[in-house]
Formats: sequence, structure tokens, C-alpha cells
Amino acid sequence: MRVPILCYHRVEVPPAGSESDTNFVTPAQFASHLSALSRLGFQGVTVGALIRWQRAEQTLPARPIAITFDDAYSSVTSQALPALAKHGWPCTVYAVSSYVGARNVWDPGAPPSTLLNATALRALVRDGHDVGSHTRHHRRVRGLSAADAHEELAGARDDLEQLLGVPCESVAFPYGSHDRETLERTREAGYAAALTLKRWGNGRRTNPWRLGRMSVGGPLSSGMLVAKLVKCLLTPSVS
Repeated sequence: MRVPILCYHRVEVPPAGSESDTNFVTPAQFASHLSALSRLGFQGVTVGALIRWQRAEQTLPARPIAITFDDAYSSVTSQALPALAKHGWPCTVYAVSSYVGARNVWDPGAPPSTLLNATALRALVRDGHDVGSHTRHHRRVRGLSAADAHEELAGARDDLEQLLGVPCESVAFPYGSHDRETLERTREAGYAAALTLKRWGNGRRTNPWRLGRMSVGGPLSSGMLVAKLVKCLLTPSVS
């Protein structure tokens, strides 16, 4: 079995002034994506469940899929969660620990948006969703000095564990940027898994610190999503 992971960002209509819709899907698109996946027999799981399955500590449904959201935009709770709830699916949200409750500053192609605050993140955990790390300042970890990488990786993990009171098991690399040194530093920072933007499904033997994930955004119909997903599942993972 191979488990796909989808990466979303903002579930909203791109606001005026947006130069790109790459990080957006509309609420109607998102609902359509979930309905199409559900009709194909997929069932949502958290990244934490995937990690435990890789360790043979937990079983998964016959056709699992993990829905993730990078940056922890407020549209996760206002738009995405109601759609997910209709299917009974959990999700995993990756928060930038120094910007919890603030506004993003890293997307020059769109106006800044409010990010989820501590209360909202705690509510996600309480309701059965996962919250992971998207580093401390949304920096590309690849190429950083050892000290800076430690701050971004271990620092964010510590921040979120103190904020939420639960282990922070996984990190999603901003921009998917990583190399072998990054993976080693991620292990040293105490994470059980790391998510890239490599388009492959994840099996029991996939390197947990190099999990594949498919980015979703722009004018992507449900049919196009399914076609990309099939290709993703057929692509072998690389350690």
C-alpha cells in the first residue's frame, strides 16, 4: 500500500492584488476535490497515523490519503474544516511557530493573510487533527548553517510543543527545500518524519524523513487532481 499526501495552502478565492493563484483553491474546488476522492474510496488520515503505520504500530484504511495545509492560514478553520467534517476526515496543519496568530510575510504573489492563533491550533489538536512544524520563520532550511538550521527545526518543534502540550512529530520543509544534510539535521532535531514536495506515494519502506507530497493549487479540477494523484502513486520513492 502507498499513501499519498496532498499539500494545500489557502482555501479561498484569490483576493484582489494576487499575482498568482498557485497557493489557492476556492472553497468550491476544495469540496469538489474531497468528494471526488471519497467517491474513489479514499479515507482521510493524519500524518501521525501514517508515521505509526510505517512503524507497524497502527493500521490504516484500505485507501488512505493525508490532507495537509502549509502555513496554517485562517481559511483552514473557516473553509476547509467544514468540508472535511462532511466526510469525517482529519487533516494535518503545518504552522510557522514564530508567526502563530500573525500574518504571513513570505508570499510576494498574494496579499498577506491572517494565520491561525494558539487557541485555534489547540482546538485542532483537541478535535483529532495534527499540528506539525513549518519551521520557526518559514526559511529554506537547505543551505543554512548548523546553528540556523537548529533554530528553524528544533526551535520550532520546541515552540509548538510548549504551545500545544503535545509532541510535534513532523515538519514540512518550506518550499520543499532539502538535501541529505537537511534530513540528518531533521532527525537530530527530534522529528519522527519530514514532508517534502516530491511527488510520490509513501509506503512502509519510504524514508520517513523524506515523505512525498503533492502540491495542490490553481485552477485544478477534480479530474485533473485524480490524474495527478494516479501518476504520483505510480512514482517510486527515492531515499
